[in-house]
Amino acid sequence: MQALTDDILWDSFRQGNKEALAKLFERHYAGLYRYAHKLHPDREAINDLIQDLFIEIWQQREPKPVLSILGYLLQSLRYKLIRSRRKEVERRAIETQTEPFVLSPEDFRMRQETDAERNRRLVDAMDELSPRQREVIYLRFYLALPYREICAILSLDYQIARNHLHQGIKRLRSHLDWAKTLEHRP
Repeated sequence: MQALTDDILWDSFRQGNKEALAKLFERHYAGLYRYAHKLHPDREAINDLIQDLFIEIWQQREPKPVLSILGYLLQSLRYKLIRSRRKEVERRAIETQTEPFVLSPEDFRMRQETDAERNRRLVDAMDELSPRQREVIYLRFYLALPYREICAILSLDYQIARNHLHQGIKRLRSHLDWAKTLEHRP
């Protein structure tokens, strides 16, 4: 029996097969969730956005095939995350006009969890990167995507994606080396 590849499932879904879309959802949910969690901290919002994405895909059923199913899903989810974050920022801006800033206990606990020295250095180093560099590094090393898919997801030229990755790694090394030298000072 022939294995059901993403392309076969996608074509079947485009012809109206809900089960094919459900299999794509099951196959890619975990990867989509991990990617989104790197960009957005709210787990419930991520679950809702992924489900909304598949509902919209079902309702719109693109008439043409896509080059990479995973790339298409990641790019679509990224756009949904961006729109969601914009709405959240607007909502918070309105709220902060009337309420003072308060650090929640959950925020405080999250900070304490990163006290381990190695994690702190890495977090600090990642914070030094631009959002685009962080995203390219995540897609390349955590999801092991090829450059062509990264370029499609982020709407970048090949060389620009490579430059972001190279500069990001260079900045990480520089920051981590600098932190080590501070550690060894008397």
